[in-house]
Amino acid sequence: MSNIKNIRIMETVTKSTSKRKKTFGQQERYEHVTKAIFNERLKCKDDTWLRNIDITTEESWLVKKVRRIIEKRMCQTYHKQHKEAFHDNGNQSRHNMKRAVSYELYIIGQVENVEKQSRGNSTHWKRKYDPNTGKVVFKKKVGYHTIEEAKKSAIKLVKEKPWCHKAVNVYKCHHCNMYHIGHESEKTIAPILSIRPMVCA
Repeated sequence: MSNIKNIRIMETVTKSTSKRKKTFGQQERYEHVTKAIFNERLKCKDDTWLRNIDITTEESWLVKKVRRIIEKRMCQTYHKQHKEAFHDNGNQSRHNMKRAVSYELYIIGQVENVEKQSRGNSTHWKRKYDPNTGKVVFKKKVGYHTIEEAKKSAIKLVKEKPWCHKAVNVYKCHHCNMYHIGHESEKTIAPILSIRPMVCA
C-alpha cells in the first residue's frame, strides 16, 4: 500500500513554490528514460542519434522501427512505475501509456549545432533550449493532419494568452506536409487563416 501511495503522490505533486503546488507533467515523470533515449544510436541509420530522427519526414520503415523502440521503452517504464496498481486501472493505464509514447515521439526529431544558425523562413522548426543536451536546438512544431484541428488549437492558444495581441496563424508546412500554428511573424509563409484575439474574446 505504501508504494501505491507514493506513486500517487509522485503523479500529483512535484513541489510547492510560493504556496502553489505544481503537478508532475510528462517531462518530469519520464525525465530519466528520455535521457536514456537521447543517448541511443541507431545502427540501421549509420549510428545516427535516436533523438535526431524526425518521424514526420523519415521513410516508413525507419518510422516503424523508431516507434517500436519508443513504445517498448515507455511501456516498460510506465509498468515499473505503476506495477502495483496496473491491473486495477486497466483502461486508464493503457491511455497513460499511449500518452507517454506520444510525448516521447513528439520530443525526438531535433536539429543540433544550430546556435549560430537562423531557422530562416522555415515553418517546421522552433528554436528552443533542450534540457537533455543542454544546448539550443531546433525542435519540430506540433503537426496537425487537418485545418480544423489546427484551427481549434489556434483558438485555444489565443484564449490562453489574452495578453498577446498578435494573431495566431495556421499554415501548411512544406517540410512535412502537415499544418502548424504560430504567432504572426515575417519569417513564416503566407497563412491559410489567422485567428485574432478580438475574434476569440
